[in-house]
Amino acid sequence: MEETESIFNLFYYVNFEGIIKEVGVVVHEMSGSDNEKTAFLQQNVESDFLRAIRFPIPDNIKIKKNNIISVGIDHDTYRQHSGKGHDILIFENIFNYYKNSATPLMVITPVKNGMIHIEGTAENVQTQTPFPSHIHVDKQDDWFVGYCDQEGFHFDQLINDDFFAAIKILFNAKHYVSAMKLMLICIDTISYLEFGDVPGNFIKWLSTFADLNKIDITPEELWEFRNSILHMTNLDSRKVTSNKVTRLHFYVASPNFDAIKKSDEGKHFNFKSLIDIIAVAIMKWATTFNIEEGKIEEFVRRYDRVISDQRMTIIHHKN
Repeated sequence: MEETESIFNLFYYVNFEGIIKEVGVVVHEMSGSDNEKTAFLQQNVESDFLRAIRFPIPDNIKIKKNNIISVGIDHDTYRQHSGKGHDILIFENIFNYYKNSATPLMVITPVKNGMIHIEGTAENVQTQTPFPSHIHVDKQDDWFVGYCDQEGFHFDQLINDDFFAAIKILFNAKHYVSAMKLMLICIDTISYLEFGDVPGNFIKWLSTFADLNKIDITPEELWEFRNSILHMTNLDSRKVTSNKVTRLHFYVASPNFDAIKKSDEGKHFNFKSLIDIIAVAIMKWATTFNIEEGKIEEFVRRYDRVISDQRMTIIHHKN
């Protein structure tokens, strides 16, 4: 009689925060080739999902989020460890319970928000490094936690921390070109936050909220300036070189400095004045969130995808 083997249909459950705290299993006894056993497990994923026995992940895997430490691992970190052949690390409690070998035949299926989420199939990856004895993930806090209190949502502080703080550091260190690049990226981002990823959002945001007349330039001119500075670190976008849009130059001086505003090379504007104009425009933009119902929900959805120096994930592990 052909010998049977315990084979494992394994599941890990990703909650709405992207954290894995539980895993599940259905064990089958089966004979045959490895290919036949794997095909059997794959064919039974949906039925086994409904009757899987759940286990917590090992308590040497911890995550810190919003200053709370709990047993868990975020999905991205788990996938990184899976790529090193450590995909079974979160199933240790299951294998200990069933007293199985370190190399069981298994199929692993993710479950997101209560539904099977098959991302593809892959062969088992050979372990490249020793298994860590513990993993501790310092997950970035929810970005809005530090900006909400009994007075409401401190929108101005959020924008300052994520954008203007770095601009000010570079400006004060006299890294003016780098500061200008960050300023233009800031406008890019807040234009996306307001209008979404649509053509013309940069010009539309400036036209709606910023008074560029104070420095005698137009949103279209600043857009072309942005294209040339960010893409090539020069002043010559395609429309500028074809004489369709006036070339812009910037200088740094006090707001009352009487500089030449136009020359045969184009228009000249004060960088510090632009910073002040954009700061005022952002405050004007912020007031619309108190007026337009439902706007804050769309802002939060889009801001969830914005990355920041203020929010980092750190992974500690020990072999």
